[in-house]
Amino acid sequence: MADDEVLLERHGAVARLVLNRPEKRNPLGPGFSAAMHRALDIVEADSGIAAVVLTGNGSVFCGGGDVAEIMSPGPTDLEREFGLIRGYNRVVSRIYHFEQPIIAAVNGPAVGGGACLAMACDIAIAAEGGRYDFAFGRIGLAGADMGATHLLQRLVGPMRAAHLLFTGGSITAAQGRDWGVFVDVVAAAELLPAADRIAASIAAQNRPATAITKLAMRRGCDLDFDAALEYEAYLQSFAFRTEGHKTRLTAFRNRGARK
Repeated sequence: MADDEVLLERHGAVARLVLNRPEKRNPLGPGFSAAMHRALDIVEADSGIAAVVLTGNGSVFCGGGDVAEIMSPGPTDLEREFGLIRGYNRVVSRIYHFEQPIIAAVNGPAVGGGACLAMACDIAIAAEGGRYDFAFGRIGLAGADMGATHLLQRLVGPMRAAHLLFTGGSITAAQGRDWGVFVDVVAAAELLPAADRIAASIAAQNRPATAITKLAMRRGCDLDFDAALEYEAYLQSFAFRTEGHKTRLTAFRNRGARK
């Protein structure tokens, strides 16, 4: 299925979302939020999709805010700007909390808000030319954008996050792998196959249990340890009752009995 801004492809139990304005470096324009929500609505409604890969068309993952379409050196409409910003924030929040795990396949530079899109995903893998550029300051904007101050600190720690956001720094693919920002760095031609393999491994699990794990991870980082344990106990009690658990447990026991 095609959209002006986002392509949605289905590969078995895996959906692929492709940012699709390569001639403009896949920017965040005025139509981006609506296009992304349309694609996510379709994925969310499809019970056969268990994992998602997010990537960009061409050599750039996402070039960040479109400086021609959403910014101006002259007087601007404050309400329109606020609406655009909140729209982008809702996309990042939805990706962060989306039931199916999302893998960012960072095929090239992810600039500003584009880096935030990738950081909001559950897993990120990069091509050798992939990187995160925190370039807000180059156009006089704050690094307080699309969750950057929250997401980046949790990925690299407060001091590295401060250095990157205050100086307009970048995280290269190799550096990101060393810091745990990317699970792996591969050649460009291997990026999507590698991301698809991760997605397929996720899809092979019990989907309700995977959703429970994601929910616990997203909430757990904001809870103290004892509260996290109580929350996990509540969620795991539900996982014990899923059909996927019952089926897999039976198969596991049968394999053990045959040995």
